[in-house]
Amino acid sequence: MTVLHTVLHSTAFVWNDPRRDVRKLWPTDTEVRAHDIVVAGRSLTDLARERRTPCVLIAPTGPSAVHPEADAHVTLVVARIVAREEPHGWHREVVVTVDCALDALAPLVTHIDLLHSPHARDLAPTTLQTASDGTRLKARLPRACAPGDLVVFACTGTLSLSQVVPRENPCAEKGDAEEAEAAGGACRKYQSDPGDD
Repeated sequence: MTVLHTVLHSTAFVWNDPRRDVRKLWPTDTEVRAHDIVVAGRSLTDLARERRTPCVLIAPTGPSAVHPEADAHVTLVVARIVAREEPHGWHREVVVTVDCALDALAPLVTHIDLLHSPHARDLAPTTLQTASDGTRLKARLPRACAPGDLVVFACTGTLSLSQVVPRENPCAEKGDAEEAEAAGGACRKYQSDPGDD
């Protein structure tokens, strides 16, 4: 394997072209609105608010005419931008850090959009990274993306939540359980109210 192969495999490229017909990349019954994406009546913004980020939604795409034996599902992963580095040097590329693990979804991702502006035309080369691993994705995202914005990754096949939650929790070193819970470190599926006992 050459150095070029190593570089190409360590950084996936997802060049979102606003002229490309992305309807085939979304699940069946997807409505791309001006400030949200709704799948079978389910708002991805509401999903992220209810479940916290990262979160996943797996939905059917229908049988593929080209590959009928292929998995007929799309996994939508919604993550939050937690940091942004302004472009510097000759490459002039924005770097954003997201709160989901990118290693499992990198080989499956087909499209990346900013959730509150999926129809944006003012796109810039952007590198997405996770603080906990070295995986990076390159995409074209709106120039105005900022910490707090939601990013949706459309991936072929199925991914579980455990595959996209970062393995390392920066709060775990401090031993502060409240900070770990606020950062989403604990398993959210089985959290209950203290009054439930």
